[in-house]
Amino acid sequence: MTILQRYILREWALTLLAVSFILIIVLLALFLGDMLDDIADGRMPAGLVGTQFVLYLPRAVGHVLPLAGFVAIMWGLGRLYRDQEMSVMRSSGFSWQNLLRPLLNLTLPIAMMLLLIDLALAPMATNLAERKLDEAVRNAAVWGLQPGQFHVMRSGELVIYVESMGEDGQSLDNIFVHLIDDDREQVWVGRSGSYWLDPESRDRYLTLIDGEVVERFDDGLDLRRLKFARNDLRLPEPEKRQRKKELESKSSAELVTHWDRAALAELQWRFTPATAVIVLAFLAIPLSHSNPREGRSGRVILGILIYALYSNVLVLWRSWIADGTMPPWLGLWWVHGAVLLAGYLWLRRQGRMPRSG
Repeated sequence: MTILQRYILREWALTLLAVSFILIIVLLALFLGDMLDDIADGRMPAGLVGTQFVLYLPRAVGHVLPLAGFVAIMWGLGRLYRDQEMSVMRSSGFSWQNLLRPLLNLTLPIAMMLLLIDLALAPMATNLAERKLDEAVRNAAVWGLQPGQFHVMRSGELVIYVESMGEDGQSLDNIFVHLIDDDREQVWVGRSGSYWLDPESRDRYLTLIDGEVVERFDDGLDLRRLKFARNDLRLPEPEKRQRKKELESKSSAELVTHWDRAALAELQWRFTPATAVIVLAFLAIPLSHSNPREGRSGRVILGILIYALYSNVLVLWRSWIADGTMPPWLGLWWVHGAVLLAGYLWLRRQGRMPRSG
């Protein structure tokens, strides 16, 4: 590469690192907020926060890099236009064709890394995160039912207290449960019991032995008391479960083996970030063109709007392929091709098609 090409590549690379760092921090903060919400509602144990956080990193990087590369190229070229450096380069014979080499040197390694992440690392991490969560669900101690503590879930609608717990994390002693369910308020107590998970429905149960339940309805002050030798109390699930889609945790080889509409849509989606980073990088060339006195922020906002439209069309078309609305053979490639063609036509309209310097 020439000195100017190395200069532009360095400008893009430094901006890419800064933008990627900021976007990853924002995305991880949002994910952490979702995890804290899941912990408050009893969907995830607090002890798994660190593990789930680390295992989410590959998917976060895959989400961030296409947008970060797009913004970095626009921002870098925008600075060259604002400082009139691009005008000087053009007057010295630096053509638009000379921009393509540093652009490919930047985006091709990123595209290869995204292929590795989305085809191998991200599904592996998602599968491991699901296994860790399933293991935690099977163990009351890991899930967070610590002996001698009141555990408040679902904004106070469910309170569980266990006096002591066996080493297996499932056998319990002296159990207290306060449950508010629609128009009923119940208090369950049991001398002993166990915590277990239904392997089919994935529902969690508390088995209470030698206990009683006191129940009160909102329509009156009468209480109903019932003793029992054994009772299985299903712990109510929240309105939504933060469960990963099953296909996201499958390896790419398993998706090829399944070969149904949903698997094909997921497999094509895993190629999308690597393709999008190259398509968006080419689109950033005409999009970043600005007058010397024009600010960069307006172009970046326009670019983000275009990125949002591009990504939403991809998500919509993916769902249509998965549910059979659109044929799988058409795939997502036409969306990338349409955006690439739009960038080509945009360059033609600007009169800045690549040419020899």
